Amino acid sequence: MSVDPNIDYHAHDPEDGEELSEDPRIREAQELEARMRRALATKEDPLRDDESTSERLRRLEQEKAD
Repeated sequence: MSVDPNIDYHAHDPEDGEELSEDPRIREAQELEARMRRALATKEDPLRDDESTSERLRRLEQEKAD
């Protein structure tokens, strides 16, 4: 079995389910990262026609607030 020497086995995995940090500065960055990941277009959830990522982020935040 070959091993990729470029893999960083200690890198952050957004799917690992880590708890949010107690440090407010780190927690803020973690929450921003989570919001931005939700706003990114994927094959399963593409952007709407003529929608930018920032517009999508605003729309998702508005839908969450409703």
